[in-house]
Amino acid sequence: MTLNRRFARVREQLSKESSSLSKTGFWEAIMPRISHSFVLPIFSNSLRIEQIFREERQIPDQSAETSQSEAEDLTVEEQLTEEWANFIGYPMPDIHNLARVAQYFLVEQKDNLSARAKYLEFLKTFLLTITQDDEDYKDLASKLLMQVQEQHFSEIARLLDYPRFPEGVEDPLRLLARLPLPIYITTSYYDFLERALEAENKKPRTQVCFWSGARSSARTEHWYDPDYEPIPQEPIVYHLYGLEDYPQTLVLSEDDFINFLVSVVEDTDTQNPIVPLKLRGKLAEQTLLLLGYQLRDWDFRVLFRFIAKFRKEDLSPPRGMIIQLKRDKKRTGNLEKSLQYLNRYFDKRQFDVEWSEAESFVQELWAKWNEYNRQGQS
Repeated sequence: MTLNRRFARVREQLSKESSSLSKTGFWEAIMPRISHSFVLPIFSNSLRIEQIFREERQIPDQSAETSQSEAEDLTVEEQLTEEWANFIGYPMPDIHNLARVAQYFLVEQKDNLSARAKYLEFLKTFLLTITQDDEDYKDLASKLLMQVQEQHFSEIARLLDYPRFPEGVEDPLRLLARLPLPIYITTSYYDFLERALEAENKKPRTQVCFWSGARSSARTEHWYDPDYEPIPQEPIVYHLYGLEDYPQTLVLSEDDFINFLVSVVEDTDTQNPIVPLKLRGKLAEQTLLLLGYQLRDWDFRVLFRFIAKFRKEDLSPPRGMIIQLKRDKKRTGNLEKSLQYLNRYFDKRQFDVEWSEAESFVQELWAKWNEYNRQGQS
């Protein structure tokens, strides 16, 4: 039996035993919570990156270290990390670990701000370079390539009409943006969610976590406003790991993740805390949906530790949901036991794991929400 079939069989069995959304009543429970703005989505940086570079998932110019079968097992973000590692001359074998490759680059550059800016420039240049092969966009891509330092990655993606979804498939961020929710959290460095909200005729406010102490150099509209009460038509999008407008705020390297976690955990300032008090309360009280994370990656591991600080077990927080697709075939060990262990681990922390694509989950969430609304109006 191939690993693909074996994993499918294990995933099916686990869903019958413990992860079935219909069995646990997840959909029935979450719909009224959405209607009362009691759900808080948290989505990853890789969710949009995977969509933008979807057609480039099997990057043809692979290094000698990566075989075809291994490449098929990698996420888009891991393949992009390999490209960046080769570009900067990363000398170690873990070329798919973004936090570790970034750690090397920041040390070599001796200037964290410049190193983060150069990482963003690499992504922009890579996207523009591959788009030059597209007959419909090659002229625009060539023009933007000459202005690469003047444009944000998210703006370049918009100008080139990324991400490009198959006909009949709706953008999952647009679907999330249609929900009547006042707060969204993202670990993305880009304003893709804000653009999705604006496309749904909402007026989002972008707020940034200035964990590195860079707030004074930021635009005041990106500061947290304690007097503002978000509503679904004017929601807050909180960038926990920084925003591309301010490269110094990006949580990118291993040291960044450690320093970020130490900063927020040890923060005792109640007047002007790094993470706003109201947001801490939402993390503790609401149903959380974690979208697009890989459980092994730094961004998820630090995020989960951060969330756990505010969700105290003795206060019985509502169960959250982690939506992720396990792709890692080459480091699975005993697959059945691994997945059962992960389900038990997160179950004790009041989280369920749904082993599916984040895009598929959001599409089903939107369909269930529409059905719930129709039933309420009938």
